[in-house]
Amino acid sequence: MKFERLEALYHGHGPVHYKGELYDIADVNKSKQTAQISRVGSMLEPLKVVKASELE
Repeated sequence: MKFERLEALYHGHGPVHYKGELYDIADVNKSKQTAQISRVGSMLEPLKVVKASELE
């Protein structure tokens, strides 16, 4: 996924697909072009940091 699309989904509160599962975007880092994501519906699972290119 391109970083611009990831950033738009973040501002629009949209979910993303990562390894076949649905994740919410908690934060984005413009300088590293990464995102912190968490699985939809999970409360205690730690955030994952992934590159924009790894997301669907």
